[in-house]
Amino acid sequence: MSTFPENNPTRRRPSGQPMLQINRLNYVKVNAKLLDGTDAKLKQYLRFAGEQMNTEITNNDVIEYALNMLFDRDSAFKSWLKQNAK
Repeated sequence: MSTFPENNPTRRRPSGQPMLQINRLNYVKVNAKLLDGTDAKLKQYLRFAGEQMNTEITNNDVIEYALNMLFDRDSAFKSWLKQNAK
């Protein structure tokens, strides 16, 4: 099946190709332990975010977002990444 990486409605598809666009992501499974208090707050946050966004929010959604936020905001980590990039 063909995929188009960008969502551009003006882009011409080859004749006979479906309109369907698929973005495939690779996920890895992580096993982690949380303190009881952190787990309780996570459960409350999941309920809060789900109600506010009117959709189901999962542990995976929150952890993915939180880790990316940490990586983006940690200037020492960003500096370290630049020094260790090959």
